[in-house]
Amino acid sequence: MPDVITYNAAISACEKGEQWQQAFGLLEVMQRTDALLDVFSFAAVISACEKGQQWEQALGLLAVMRKADLVPDVVTYNAAISACKKNKQWQQALGLLAVMREADLVP
Repeated sequence: MPDVITYNAAISACEKGEQWQQAFGLLEVMQRTDALLDVFSFAAVISACEKGQQWEQALGLLAVMRKADLVPDVVTYNAAISACKKNKQWQQALGLLAVMREADLVP
C-alpha cells in the first residue's frame, strides 16, 4: 500500500504535468484508504487546480482541509489566491488574503 510520501510524489507529478483531475483523484483515493493526509497533499492538489484554472475546486479543498483539522500554510493559500487571480475572482482572492491576515500568515 502506498504511503503519504508516495501519494504526495504522484500528486506533485500530476500538478507539474497540469493534470488537476488526476491530482484530485489521488487525493480522493487517499481519503478513501485512510492514508495520512497532510498540508503538502492539499497544497499540491490546490496548485494543480490553479494550473487547471479550477478556482472553485481550489477553494473547496481549503474547506476540506479545515474539516480534516489541517491548517493551510502560506504556500497553500498562495496557490488558492493564484487560482482565483487567473480566473478574475478578485473578491475571493481578497477574502483569502483577509483569512491569512487573521491567521497571522501575512503582515
